[in-house]
Amino acid sequence: MARLDRGWIIANHKLVSFHAAFLTSLLSISPDIASRWDVLRQMFLSSELAVSSAIWYLAWHLNVAVHEIGHYLEAVRTNNLRPDLSVAAQARLSAGLGARAAWYAEMLLKVPYGIFPGVTKEAGSYHPSVKAQNLAVSAAGPRASRDLCLATLPAGLALIAAGLALDLPRAEWIVVVGRLLGSIGCVAFLDFLLSDPGKYREFQQRQQEAAEKVREVRAAGGGSPAKGYKWTPVKPSEIKRKLQVHRLQEVALEDGSAVFAPWEFRNSIMGGRHTEEMGGNLSFQEFMFIPLAAKDYIEAQRITNALQTRVIQIIQDSPGLNFVGIGLEGGVVASYARGEGDILPEERAFKVAVQAIEECGFVPDKDVCLALDAAASELSKAYRDQTGEKESIGQYQFWRAEEPKTVTTDELIALYKRWVRDYPIVSIEDPFAEDDPEGWRKLVRELGDDIFVIGDDLVTTKDTTIARCAEEGLINAALIKANQIGTLSETLLATRAAKDRGMALVVSHRSKSPNEVMEADIAFAVGAMGLKCGGGSNTERLIKYGRIVELIELAQRGAKITRPLEADLVIADITAHEEPTNAGLPTVGVIVRLDNGMKFCAATPVGTSAGTEEAIHLVDSLVEAGPLTRKHPELFERDGSSGFWRFAPSAKAEAITAAGDNELAGLWMRAKRYGGKGCLNAVANVEQVIAPRFLGRRLSQLGTLADVDRELLALELDLALKRGKLRRDAPAGERIAAAQRKANLGMNAVLSASLALGRLIAARDGKELPEILRELEGTLERDALYAGRERVAA
Repeated sequence: MARLDRGWIIANHKLVSFHAAFLTSLLSISPDIASRWDVLRQMFLSSELAVSSAIWYLAWHLNVAVHEIGHYLEAVRTNNLRPDLSVAAQARLSAGLGARAAWYAEMLLKVPYGIFPGVTKEAGSYHPSVKAQNLAVSAAGPRASRDLCLATLPAGLALIAAGLALDLPRAEWIVVVGRLLGSIGCVAFLDFLLSDPGKYREFQQRQQEAAEKVREVRAAGGGSPAKGYKWTPVKPSEIKRKLQVHRLQEVALEDGSAVFAPWEFRNSIMGGRHTEEMGGNLSFQEFMFIPLAAKDYIEAQRITNALQTRVIQIIQDSPGLNFVGIGLEGGVVASYARGEGDILPEERAFKVAVQAIEECGFVPDKDVCLALDAAASELSKAYRDQTGEKESIGQYQFWRAEEPKTVTTDELIALYKRWVRDYPIVSIEDPFAEDDPEGWRKLVRELGDDIFVIGDDLVTTKDTTIARCAEEGLINAALIKANQIGTLSETLLATRAAKDRGMALVVSHRSKSPNEVMEADIAFAVGAMGLKCGGGSNTERLIKYGRIVELIELAQRGAKITRPLEADLVIADITAHEEPTNAGLPTVGVIVRLDNGMKFCAATPVGTSAGTEEAIHLVDSLVEAGPLTRKHPELFERDGSSGFWRFAPSAKAEAITAAGDNELAGLWMRAKRYGGKGCLNAVANVEQVIAPRFLGRRLSQLGTLADVDRELLALELDLALKRGKLRRDAPAGERIAAAQRKANLGMNAVLSASLALGRLIAARDGKELPEILRELEGTLERDALYAGRERVAA
């Protein structure tokens, strides 16, 4: 194929130029020619040879130059040129008329010889030096050839006709000029038809289909461009009510109850801390599509893929936008130049999202709406880091923008109000920092009837915090992340606290995920309004949505496909290991094996929020105080409020070697694995602390999931007492806080064990995990769950 492409390029440009130049030389032959030999002599053995050769060369040179310049300029305009070339090219593209003309002349002269930076010549073929080839860039070359053809071929034919038909002075030179233009036009015409075959037509078809869908959408909605992005009379409050009252799918069960498939909150545009290493300029963390038009999860997947594909195409095709890639959670990472009237790149991202909705044939608000995760604690932190004002409250810096902008709480509220008015936004997660309660309260008061104000960092899946925030009017919906609290039972306490206060629930994943469906099981069990598990392209996200499909199918069949396990089966083995996540960092995986060979597996997602009360994800860079920290105090430093130590920045390899302590060297090497994110200590806690408590038990001795979690919490407090982190006479509130923090066993050890044992208990009872979670949510007693702590204190 490569040889064929090369051969075609050579034939199209050089051979066609040769034929056009020399065949048209017949038009310049004297009418006195009497023989074929005279024809050949005049064509090749006279001054006509120089004229034809010049036409040949110019037709080849100009066509190659114009075609490749078309590709190149489109790559420059759409920010698709290689980064090492892009800055200089953008500067020259925006220069004054004279400088720009000189740049174009340089391109015309150098491109055919492969010496212009930005256009590469390889084995007779040319291509722009782009980050990734896309349809817009591919179509730009044929479009440039088409324009060249239209500019030269008609003019050339007209000049030839005039020179031959009219008795004009210097008529022969009019014919020569006509031959030159005609030859250029003929080659350009073939270039348009045959180079980059089909790309121009495919691009035009794609754009036309998108435009037609926009017209249909606006006609159906009764809107007009003058009305902005609100194409229907649907009020935000009506969309909010639909989300809260209904679900994407609902299945009635034989006992008269029902189970629900939550709405999908699909991360399609990413920014914030999650994309700092990749690039992009959005400070807000997530822009999510909610496919309201979907009838089931399969259709929701189709809609999401179509929307995200169109987002990528719009970014690649549009000047001022720069596609970077796909982020950890499956969303698009890009840079957005501000449009007219925009003060932040986030506003251009909203416009791209709405454009994608319309160009996929959906009505904003009615068919697809948007959810936003501002992760505003990071904006507050950015302001504090930039200014050094560590105690500031209510100052938020959009630090990723080319020109960072700081806004106050009231200014941010004004932005939210304008965006909810102008765009189909129905949900805002973490709109303010957790230490800015007035911002939360004002937003709920002013927009709470129209949108969901969701607490994540603010509540960290803690039941008492959710209750307090609801009662203080700070939120009207709660985000649920099991790894913020650390056991399934405590997660259910949080979901019940929210539901008891009439709040909506959105169950969420974390940025770094193993192939685990825990989030889907929890969302299905508690009837959550939403399931937020990333975009449409990453496998570790898709299996979570796929689990909902499986659970709905099981509910629709209404049949038990498993029978309870024998009660005298014994837990023969519990092992733990480091399990990979999509980010390349490990988490804790747990496997529980029975004496009949059955096994039950679980793994915890990785990721921590800015919330100060979140359970500890135990990584190996967190070091317990002990003989080594006391022996080498100069090599360690405190890790904030976690109660752990870390190796100080001064603890380089040379300092560790100089200490001459093999135990210290081993600890240092463990702490440096995976950039400090290894979790061998948490793995050891499963195998050395948790496993002995359950090994050898018969299934009949396990009790309920609440009983198992009670024991896990008791083990956490046992270790806290042993390490001197908790007094034996500590009040109940302090003991509960210590157990929720899980700063000894580690949340990743405890939750993975809770999940694996929960699946075992469900199988023992002949059920799926969501079934026992649904039953437990309604019967779980908070005091009983924490009773194990009373035993520890005694």
